[in-house]
Amino acid sequence: MELISLYDLQGRLDEDPFGPTRLRKLSLPDEKVSALMDDSTCLVTGGLGCVGTALISEILKFDVKRIIILDKKRLDTKFTDPRFTYIECDVRESEKVRQAFLQYRPDFVFHTAAQRDPGYAESHISETVTTNVLGTLNIVKACEESGVKQCVFSSTGKSSRYFTEEIYAGTKKLCEYILETYAKRGRVLYSMVRFTHILDNSLMNQQLMNEAENNDYISVHCPGKFVTAQNVTEAACLMLNGLIYSEKNQSNFLLVRNLEWPVESLEMALYYIKRSGRRMPIIFMGNPIGYTEKFFRGQMDWSNPQELNLLINVYEQRYRRYNHENDIIISHTSPIDVKIVENVVAKIEHATGEDGNKTNLIEGLKEIVKDSFTKVDKQDTVNILNWGLQQKFLEIEKAKPSDYGPVIPMMFESLEGSDYYRRVENLLVYQKA
Repeated sequence: MELISLYDLQGRLDEDPFGPTRLRKLSLPDEKVSALMDDSTCLVTGGLGCVGTALISEILKFDVKRIIILDKKRLDTKFTDPRFTYIECDVRESEKVRQAFLQYRPDFVFHTAAQRDPGYAESHISETVTTNVLGTLNIVKACEESGVKQCVFSSTGKSSRYFTEEIYAGTKKLCEYILETYAKRGRVLYSMVRFTHILDNSLMNQQLMNEAENNDYISVHCPGKFVTAQNVTEAACLMLNGLIYSEKNQSNFLLVRNLEWPVESLEMALYYIKRSGRRMPIIFMGNPIGYTEKFFRGQMDWSNPQELNLLINVYEQRYRRYNHENDIIISHTSPIDVKIVENVVAKIEHATGEDGNKTNLIEGLKEIVKDSFTKVDKQDTVNILNWGLQQKFLEIEKAKPSDYGPVIPMMFESLEGSDYYRRVENLLVYQKA
C-alpha cells in the first residue's frame, strides 16, 4: 500500500501503464498489399491463436480468394465465410503439412504457429525444439515444393541476442537462420517480424491480471524489471508489411520502431492491485528458468541513444532502414555460413531426448554465431565490448562478464590477431573477472 501511495504521488497509477500501447497503430500500405493479395490464397499456421486470428481479420480486408487455417487446435465452431478452409494439423507432421500445401497451393504463407512460453520450453525441450525448429523447417520445405510466392515468419525480439542458451529464444534464433538460408538457396521470398510482449496474449500481463483478481498475492520476477510491448493489431499489420519489404537472397526482419519507454512489471502489478480494490502483498519470486539471462548493455547501439531499441542488436543496426511512414524498422541478421546452419539443423533432425535436443540446439547455435563473428565488422565488435563491459555499468548491474555466457569470450576470440584486439585489451581484466 505504501508503494501504491508512492507511485500515485508520481501519477503513475492513474491509468493503465500500457494504455498508449493498446491504442497504438501501425501503418500499412493498403494499395501495395492489395496489389499482391487480391484473388490469392493465403495460409496461416497457428491461425486460431491470438496473432493468427488478428492477422486473418486484417487479411479479410483484402479481396483474397481463400484463407487456409492450419492449426493443431480442434475447431469448435464452423466458419460461415466460404473463403475459409480449416486443417487440423501440427506443424511437426511433415507429410500432412506437405500434402496440405500441395492440395491448396497457397500464394502467401504466414507462419505464426510455435511453442511460445519460455518457462515451459525449459522443461519441455524436445517439444519446443521440434515444434519451433523442425516445424518451421517443414513449413519452409512445403513452401519451396508447392510454389509459394512469399512466406512471413513470426519471430521474437529475443532473437536479437548475440547468443543465447535459453531454449525458446534459441529455437527462434535458429529459425531466423533457417529462413536466411532458404532465402539464399530457395525460390520463395522470405521475411520475418520480431515481436515483443503482445499485450493481448502476454503471459506476464495475463498472470498479473489473474492474480490481482483471484490470488492472495501477486508474484513478480524481481524489482527493476522492465518490458516493452505492442498490441496484436500492430503485430498483424507488421506481418502484412513483411510482404512489402521482402527482398531476394535475404530474409529481412521488421519490428515496431516506436515501442515507447519500457514499463516496469512492478508498476503493472501495483496498477492491477489498485484497480482490484483488494489488499495483498507482492512477492518477488526471482527469475524462473527461461528468463534468467542477464541483459547485456552491449546489445544496443549507444552511438545513437535516441534510437535505442531492444529488438535489434548492434551488428543488425548496420543494415537498419525505415519504411516510408518511419514507424517500422527493417533490417536483416548478421552474415552466416549456410552450410553450418544446414549441418546444425540436420543434427537436430536426428536428435533424441531432452538432452540431445538441448545439446544440439545450443552447441549448434554456438557454432553458427562463432563463425558469424568472423564475418561482421570488427569495429562493431569493439564497440559492443566497450559498451557492454564498462566497469561502472557492471557494478550498477551487479554483473560480471561470465554472466553473459560464452558470447564475450567468442567476441574477444574473433578479434585476436587483428589491430582491433588492442582496442579492447584493457577490458580483459573485466572479462576474466
